[in-house]
Amino acid sequence: MFYLLSKILYAMVAPVSLVVLFFLFYFISSQKKYLYVAFVLTVFFSNPFIAQKVMGWYETAPVAIPSNQHYDAIILLGGFTTTVEIDGKTRPVYSDGNDRMMQAIDLFTDGVSNCLIYSAGRDSVFNKYLPESILGKKYLVKSGIPDSCIWIESSSINTYENAKFTRALLEQRMPNWQKKKFLLLSSGFHLPRAVACFKKQGIQVDPYATDLRSIQSKFTLLNTLMPTYGGFEIWTFLLKEWIGQAVYRLKGYC
Repeated sequence: MFYLLSKILYAMVAPVSLVVLFFLFYFISSQKKYLYVAFVLTVFFSNPFIAQKVMGWYETAPVAIPSNQHYDAIILLGGFTTTVEIDGKTRPVYSDGNDRMMQAIDLFTDGVSNCLIYSAGRDSVFNKYLPESILGKKYLVKSGIPDSCIWIESSSINTYENAKFTRALLEQRMPNWQKKKFLLLSSGFHLPRAVACFKKQGIQVDPYATDLRSIQSKFTLLNTLMPTYGGFEIWTFLLKEWIGQAVYRLKGYC
């Protein structure tokens, strides 16, 4: 129930939802103040400079792992793989958040760890397909990571459960896990909440930001003034995370 309510809340406060809501108010009441608010919100949320600048303040900064640094495990959080059925066969579909997996493969190949923990269940409570970590593990093995080096947690449907069920997995398979060092991989905008959840479970992690959304180029007319849907997308991620942080703190998850 909590999962469904959180998804509904995110949809209600999404930037596009707010703009549409004020347009509806205007059409129903004919009061121009609602039209003005909708216009201002559209200009604000569609501005890529503002969106990327705020994202840069919030998302976890990227870091370089020293060549002599070794972790007991890399923890990869899912949320970037969905599925589609084509001619009776289930096919994985990877979103732009798949940078998480690409970075995990690179880090494992570079010898940062000899263990990769992939935490991800189904992308929806109504999805009948295999959990994401089971599907994604096949790609990791094809990429050259030995099957024996990949541990999967396939029951979680949110960040809190990622941390909770990963702890259960560690308790089963890694003695003295409380004293181990872990590298937590997720999108930069997701890591503040994720790190807090894992530390709440007693898992000491270093964050490794992927899928970065903040400004990476010089300020130009195009990325400063030109409206883009990308601005709406970034604000959607930010609002979702801020609401998630607030709700998780109220629930005692982080």
